[in-house]
Amino acid sequence: MDSIIVTLISSGVSLLISIITIISQNRKTQSDMHESIAVLKTEMNGMKEDIKAHNQYAKMFSENIPAIKQHMSDTDRRLDNIERKVMQ
Repeated sequence: MDSIIVTLISSGVSLLISIITIISQNRKTQSDMHESIAVLKTEMNGMKEDIKAHNQYAKMFSENIPAIKQHMSDTDRRLDNIERKVMQ
């Protein structure tokens, strides 16, 4: 009978230690996850700013394309005139 009581007490203590270990590990895992989420949020905010800057540059570039094309056309026309004068 004594061995049964000792076995039950040992099993109970082992079970209690296992539960405490699992709870502790779970808390650590949750803490690590919260930290990772915070880092990801910070990185995402940085990426959002990069995207905004890129979109502003793309918008500026697309708005200036017609002016650039017109300038190139004028430059080509002037170059053609100069080449004609040189060839005469």
